[in-house]
Amino acid sequence: MQTYLKLDFNERSDNTSPLVDSLPDGKFYWRYPQRQSLEKRIAELNQLSPKQVLCTNGGDEAIMILMRLIKEERELILPLPAFSQYTWGVESWKLNAKLIPANQDLSINISTTLSTIQNTSNSVTVITRPNNPTGELIPINDLINIIETAQKNNGWIFLDEAYIEFSEEESVVNSLLSLYDNLIILRTLSKAYGLAGIRLGYILGSEKIINQFTSRCMPFNIPQPSLQIAELALEKNNRKEMQDYCQSIINNRKKIINFLQSINITVMPSEANFILIQLPNNQAQAMRSFLQKNGVLVRAFNENELANCIRITIPYTTEKLLSLLKHTLCPDLICLDMDGVLIDTSDSYDTTIKATVKQLSGKEINQSEIFQLKDAGGFNNDWVLTQALLEKQNIKSNLNEVTEVFQKLYLGENNDGFVANEKPLINNSLVSKINDCQQTNFAIVTGRPFNEAQAGQNFINLEKLELVSLDDVEQPKPSPEGIQKLQKKFSNFSWMCGDNPDDMQAANASNSLAIGIGERSAEILYEAGADIVLKDINELEAWLCPIK
Repeated sequence: MQTYLKLDFNERSDNTSPLVDSLPDGKFYWRYPQRQSLEKRIAELNQLSPKQVLCTNGGDEAIMILMRLIKEERELILPLPAFSQYTWGVESWKLNAKLIPANQDLSINISTTLSTIQNTSNSVTVITRPNNPTGELIPINDLINIIETAQKNNGWIFLDEAYIEFSEEESVVNSLLSLYDNLIILRTLSKAYGLAGIRLGYILGSEKIINQFTSRCMPFNIPQPSLQIAELALEKNNRKEMQDYCQSIINNRKKIINFLQSINITVMPSEANFILIQLPNNQAQAMRSFLQKNGVLVRAFNENELANCIRITIPYTTEKLLSLLKHTLCPDLICLDMDGVLIDTSDSYDTTIKATVKQLSGKEINQSEIFQLKDAGGFNNDWVLTQALLEKQNIKSNLNEVTEVFQKLYLGENNDGFVANEKPLINNSLVSKINDCQQTNFAIVTGRPFNEAQAGQNFINLEKLELVSLDDVEQPKPSPEGIQKLQKKFSNFSWMCGDNPDDMQAANASNSLAIGIGERSAEILYEAGADIVLKDINELEAWLCPIK
């Protein structure tokens, strides 16, 4: 066979770099890559002509070409929720687009999609099946109806099957592609094959439509190593490995969904390698933060109908994820600080601090000076805080003396001191839910002395709660000692709710979900390690697992 001196593409052909000889299968790296061999192999696997296949630089390139085609001569119909690359394309390409709002349960609104297709000629409707981010697999009859409705009005259907291998239904390539010349199907090696790094996607369709994509595609769009790896991936043994992997993910998906449903968490029906869950206000942010601290990354959404939703990719090994999900969604132990969380002490303890400073120094202080020390951390004990405020006034004081004056002002002669000004911050419905809860242990972890903590507990009618007071620990918060004592008795799956940095530091040191309370100090609480900051403790009620 004659060897040619290849001088037609300005490649380094007759004196290749020594580097190519050191790379695996590097003998062809000097030349521009040719995707035709891979397209032929994909066509064979799908009983198609090679002209019905176009390999692209990831599915993203196929989507970008689609956006260009829509910009040139068509209009986009996009049922929501949709993969962000499609919604981004609407804005980036400034397309004529009709976005179809989702149903209340986040499923695709089929009836509105159909009527929009009927009323729009030359449209391109994008359907992702299974959908991203919900995992929804629209019924095959609905898909056929959409395709046929579009066909009557010169419309295309761009069917994104990036996640189809994880479904218990098969791709529609063999069943529908030969029947409808207005159908384009997107596939990828990024998901089931686990080869996102090689950036290899492909589209299948009629020769006429694929030609429109090919004519707008870069001629050498896929690197040679990616083509070689893709050829290997499509060998029989590797396709079998992919199928076995997908079956494991399907099994794990069922296991995780069953667990979440058992604790009454709303899970979208999914046929993908992920699930989408809906949580009460703010809980998604708290969950994402805590999981990240424990080495697990998930996707939290903030926009529109997906607000308070979390998307979780299904792992091959589920133990760690299931453990953390229980920790964040249905803990065995919830610890509550008392002051500023359950009881409003602004006219009791804070007023006592001011009165004690004035009595011992003759000087008045304002609330901001108290907040300044509390927000700095390390002053969970109001006696110590009062002593520090006196020192700022250049008054040297003995802690015992400060404590004695403080207690007389706070308690009065017969609990008629500033303590009488205290008000509950927790509402009656949450109190009832805590008292009736069977599957979660609640406890109070407070810097109050035992007698005052017990009196506060009775004041807000919280019954039979474990109580860890200042008298029960050697080291007060920010030490995690109080929480850890409770964890030894109940469970390491715990939350800690508090209103100051010491509470958040104690929560993190005990690996508890750190729930800050109080918007005034939100920034400071986040800096101290809060996973979420709630307006008040009553927001917690929506988070609690329903009583079984």
